[in-house]
Amino acid sequence: MIRTLALAAILVAGAAAAQDTGDLPPLDLSDPDLFESDPQQPTLDGLGAADQPEETPTETALAPAATTAAGGTLRVLDKITGTVRDLDLANGERAEVGNLSVEMGECRFPTGNPSGDAYMLLTIHYNNAPEPIFRGWMIASAPALNALDHQRYDVWALRCTNS
Repeated sequence: MIRTLALAAILVAGAAAAQDTGDLPPLDLSDPDLFESDPQQPTLDGLGAADQPEETPTETALAPAATTAAGGTLRVLDKITGTVRDLDLANGERAEVGNLSVEMGECRFPTGNPSGDAYMLLTIHYNNAPEPIFRGWMIASAPALNALDHQRYDVWALRCTNS
């Protein structure tokens, strides 16, 4: 045990003695090239910060205009019984399906394209609880994007209606 510790001490001391102290000349702080680039600024392909190409601003695409429909159609699936029911609701209307209470806030679609992608503002309560189990926008083309997470029911938006 003592021999092992002595050998480890000699090896550590030898490694420390092998370190180069690196006698460097002192920095000349008056040299203007010393602070040419910001060390925190990342470089591109070894170029200094001053040599990098300037970034051009990217244009942001605007969302298409939306029109509010008179109401919408959504589908409710009871996973236990396997029954599917379509609900046609006007904006602000509420319907009961099993233990769910579904209220349509509003339904919107792209302006000039009524058969286009519908999105609905829904509030869903379970067993008339004061707190909703879902409140938000559901999108017909991407129902999993903002879905109702419930062990018994699935609800998804189908389309907006103008009648």
